[in-house]
Amino acid sequence: MKAFLRQAEDILDIAVEGDRDGGNLAILIDRQGGMRMLDPQGWSLPALCAEFGAAAAYKVERRARTVRVEGWGGGERCLLQRDLAPRRVSDLPGMRAAYREQRFLAA
Repeated sequence: MKAFLRQAEDILDIAVEGDRDGGNLAILIDRQGGMRMLDPQGWSLPALCAEFGAAAAYKVERRARTVRVEGWGGGERCLLQRDLAPRRVSDLPGMRAAYREQRFLAA
């Protein structure tokens, strides 16, 4: 897996576990691996890279019950999103029908 996508996944993992009341955040990675964090309000990811000389930029956004990471750099783009709602067994693939059937039989 490419480092660009791996960084986006790492950022998403940290954001999901982090401050639930936190605002949006931009993370810029320079060519030497240095990191800068700032408010992304009014900036596009390509503009942040151009202004600050970053090799990659990631924007972390919280929307209702989801966390989203958008990345841009080196001709690549990505968008990752994770639901913050608690997972239930009935949410697993194929389990919804089995869950409904079980409820029907129990009634």
